[in-house]
Amino acid sequence: MATTENEVPATASEEKVEKPQEENSTAAPPTENDVSAAEEDKSASAAPEAESTPAEDNAEKTEEKTGDEEKADGADKENKVDEKKEEKTEEPPAPEPHALEAEELFKQLSAAEDCQSLLHKHLTQAVLDKLKGKKTALGGTLAHCIRSGCENLDSRIGVYACDAEGYKVFSDLLEPIIKEQHKLSEKKAVHHPHADFGNLDKVNLENLDPDGKFIVSSRIRIGRSQDGFAFAPAINKESREQLETKTVEALNALTDSLKGTYHKLAELDADVQKSLAEDSLTFDDSDRFLKAAGGYGDWPDGRGIFVNEEKNFVVWVNEEDHLRLFSLQKDGDIGAGYKRLVTAVKALEEKLTFVRDDRLGYLTVCPSNLGTTMHTSVVIKVPHLAESDKLKPLFEKLNLNAAVVEGEESGVYQISNRRVVGLTEIQSMNEVYQGLKEIIKQEKELAWRPENVGEMFEHLSKAKACKSLVKKHLTKDVYEKLKEKKTAHEATLGDCIISGTLNLDSTIGVYAADAESYTEFAPLFDPIIKELNKLKAADAIAHPAADFGDLENLGFTEFEAEGSPIVSTCVGVARSHKEFAFSPVLKPEDRVQAEQKIVEVLKDLDGDLKGSYHSLESLSSELREQLQKDGMVFSNTDRFLKAAGVYSDWPAGRGIFVNEEKTFVVWVNEQDHLRVLSTQKGGDVVAVYKRLVTAVKTLEEKLTFSRDERLGNLVICPSNLGTALRASVFIKIPHLSARKNFKTVCDNLKLQARALDGGLTEEEVGVFEVSNKRSLGVTEIEAVKEMVSGIQEMVRLEKEAASSKPKSCTVL
Repeated sequence: MATTENEVPATASEEKVEKPQEENSTAAPPTENDVSAAEEDKSASAAPEAESTPAEDNAEKTEEKTGDEEKADGADKENKVDEKKEEKTEEPPAPEPHALEAEELFKQLSAAEDCQSLLHKHLTQAVLDKLKGKKTALGGTLAHCIRSGCENLDSRIGVYACDAEGYKVFSDLLEPIIKEQHKLSEKKAVHHPHADFGNLDKVNLENLDPDGKFIVSSRIRIGRSQDGFAFAPAINKESREQLETKTVEALNALTDSLKGTYHKLAELDADVQKSLAEDSLTFDDSDRFLKAAGGYGDWPDGRGIFVNEEKNFVVWVNEEDHLRLFSLQKDGDIGAGYKRLVTAVKALEEKLTFVRDDRLGYLTVCPSNLGTTMHTSVVIKVPHLAESDKLKPLFEKLNLNAAVVEGEESGVYQISNRRVVGLTEIQSMNEVYQGLKEIIKQEKELAWRPENVGEMFEHLSKAKACKSLVKKHLTKDVYEKLKEKKTAHEATLGDCIISGTLNLDSTIGVYAADAESYTEFAPLFDPIIKELNKLKAADAIAHPAADFGDLENLGFTEFEAEGSPIVSTCVGVARSHKEFAFSPVLKPEDRVQAEQKIVEVLKDLDGDLKGSYHSLESLSSELREQLQKDGMVFSNTDRFLKAAGVYSDWPAGRGIFVNEEKTFVVWVNEQDHLRVLSTQKGGDVVAVYKRLVTAVKTLEEKLTFSRDERLGNLVICPSNLGTALRASVFIKIPHLSARKNFKTVCDNLKLQARALDGGLTEEEVGVFEVSNKRSLGVTEIEAVKEMVSGIQEMVRLEKEAASSKPKSCTVL
């Protein structure tokens, strides 16, 4: 085959690409003085020697001196001429067009202050100056490599290799990008092991899902580049077509189950194109990142698709890489897909020479696809894991990526390997295989539902790692006492413990199914309530009568406004309607009836409590978005409540009442029948508390709430008994919260603190939600006073911590 401009022997890539500018070797033309001096020399040598008088000698010496000076003057003039010529010779040559293009692209990239790409990070002025004029043997330039990232400032990586040699010629840019992309040490050299697909006769990759309950399909992809050809950004049409011809010859030599047909994109008829598209086997020119890099030059010439007869082996020719090989499965037998792919790769290696580097592995156009270049992706149904908060940590632990396929509610994810550099092909496959095995195992555990309370007790008893209070206190004796009991609402022990059974990482693990559960199942609930409230086993549980205090003389004032670290204040209570069961066993029609009774009362509120009720069933997307922005909407995402049955018939019978000032909110049938909240920005806890008390007393005039003499207000969770009141502030305490003893400080102040979750703005860093810890055994006014005095002390400690003058914490 004839060698084109872009096709040179592999050894050419090791030669020096640029020759240095040659020094000017042309001699300077002789000067007038040079000619005179030469003629004098000739005359002197031809004339006979004669004796001279002393006077003549002196005269000759004088004349010789004058002649020397003239020669010196001539030499000076000659040197000046030479210097001018030398200066003219040493002028830098005009930059080549590709260097100028790189400079212009760099200006565009540098001007983008919000660009977050790896290219933007690592292409410094120094790197640009070093690389902009270089070329590979196949004509690849820096401009080829960076064009896409400079034109697409939202790129994540932003760079493509122009050809295999580009990884060496432009290593000052590509090497740090490769290290960061693949999470490799900056100090250590990149190292990728030799290729190893394993012994296919001994590879043990059994079908992980023979019943087809979890795995929908799988795909294994490998990229390959052929030696002697530039990559997509730099290859010309003739070379691309020559590469296609060579590749098709090798593909047509495949036999057995790999045997198939090659379809040139330029000659694809409508029926074949439609068929390939329906089977998702074709590719197009729509990727703007690759397009900007020049990857679609001369489209669609030199490109095509090879498909075997079973449509489970596909090769894309000259898409992004020279070859992309796919092995497809429509079941959980990824082992079969892997073996098919390896067989194909080895067969093609006998006919084609692929580019591989001792350090980087197989070389392809994108630095993210080096090493094995192997990407294994599996579409899997994991609805229970998706509903839990275990999914993301599990993927992190297993070194796997996950992308939602059909919306998070479907629980369908595409899972793929993260690592391609630093491990062999068989190691990569085993990593995915073992990861899938663990994912299916955990999905099965979460999907498990006990058929009766006996299975629940057995499951809890065998869970050695479980540390929940229900596990601790549901002894064999307690179980035997309670297993057959039922309340008037037909709530059972199983209804109370199902959440803790399905969520073995629960802290408490038990919810009351109705008000009567606290008496009917007291042998289980009482010891849990005592431990939650730090009471001894022999202590009696007691709660005082309700007391909201004298609203005209509360005994506390609002938090200091000037320079206050308090962002907002909220005081809320939970209440249960005496007539109805709690959410775990609440019937759909009863939930709707409870909602109607509550809404009738809410609509009669006046003054600053007057507002509107929004049913979750009829909530518009615009209003939902606004309520979410205001932090006033609730959802059905808590896996502990979901397991307890709290979200049954969602969203029927549920809604949100909001006053006109958005300072008073009531959640209806969220966790409890009512959650009444008074809130506003700043630290005016007095106004917030008065508003809440006014609302609660107004609601009590028309609704009857569940209350017990021992336990106070009865709600679904045992941790919220007593006042069922939570008084909290969002407070910025970056210095105090950074202390190692921060939790101890909170405990001493009878407070509990929760940090804001990820994705924080600069203003939110160091902000905590801090609330009262005690609810049982104190009155409402005592609980709020406890929070107020604790926050005041916390503000003082934050100021001291900020000034680095720590003092001992006041223990209240």
